[in-house]
Amino acid sequence: MTSVPFDYPCFDFTLRTDIRLPELVGMRPSLTGSAIVTIREGGFPDAAASTGTGVAGVQVDGDRVILTVPQVARFQVREGMEICVDPAPGASVAMVRLFLLGSALGILSLQRGLFLLHANAVVIDGRAFAFAGPSGAGKSTLAGHFQRAGHAVLCDDVCGIRFDAAGVPIVWPGLPRLKLWRDAAEALGHDPDAYDRVAEGYEKVQIPCRQADVTGPVPLAALYILDRATPDAAVEITRLTGVAAMAATMENSYRAEYHRPLGLSAAHFGHCSALLAHIGVYRAPRRWGFDVFAEEVARIERHAAGLAHNERERS
Repeated sequence: MTSVPFDYPCFDFTLRTDIRLPELVGMRPSLTGSAIVTIREGGFPDAAASTGTGVAGVQVDGDRVILTVPQVARFQVREGMEICVDPAPGASVAMVRLFLLGSALGILSLQRGLFLLHANAVVIDGRAFAFAGPSGAGKSTLAGHFQRAGHAVLCDDVCGIRFDAAGVPIVWPGLPRLKLWRDAAEALGHDPDAYDRVAEGYEKVQIPCRQADVTGPVPLAALYILDRATPDAAVEITRLTGVAAMAATMENSYRAEYHRPLGLSAAHFGHCSALLAHIGVYRAPRRWGFDVFAEEVARIERHAAGLAHNERERS
């Protein structure tokens, strides 16, 4: 008997796969007419030649990219239309899915021309606001508090962007889950033991996001770069300009190390420039501790309202 494939919407395409991906259950309905990307399990030939110099585990062989994660799997990503998964013997299924929905899906999205930020994004008054920053800056926990305050979470960790006909950046809904450390999940009122871990050996758990009211892309209004404020420093949100804004955008791109072997360095620079032509990039230092996240949400809400007011005044 032939199994019925699962369809999962992701960004502006639909993943069709025989592999069940519980991380994607509960996503918005697929867009009518969206491109179908196939995920299948099986072997594939080794790369004949590698042009992926300088990036461990990545080989570019004509129209395909082979990503090798030792003791987990090999992934063949072809023309932005297919991912073939070849698990290593004895590999954890959860670990295979972790890299499938991370680096492999990232490569496919880059092949499809998406601009990817290593960021979360939430919806405030019909517009998307993204926040990036180094690992541990609190991106996912902040998104969880935005959800708690009634805002839709568009994406966690990977923010997929296209530019419309007017050059405006629009954010597509991504994977409908937040990856949170146990203590962060508890601070949000969740029981970590009631949710799946990201993978064996990881203390992060996966908390579902509500995306039912998100039916399509949302225009991006601002990008905030989170960092840790020193105890005696002000926590003002300040705009970055010029080289600093460009550097922050490029540094917070998702899997930026893949751009060169994939031949996308010029396209990436163009995407960053196009983004800065339409939105502001802001440094947003924040206090530490779980007791201040509600205040952080309110601070960004006020800043977002101020941006909207200023835009109305200029129009």
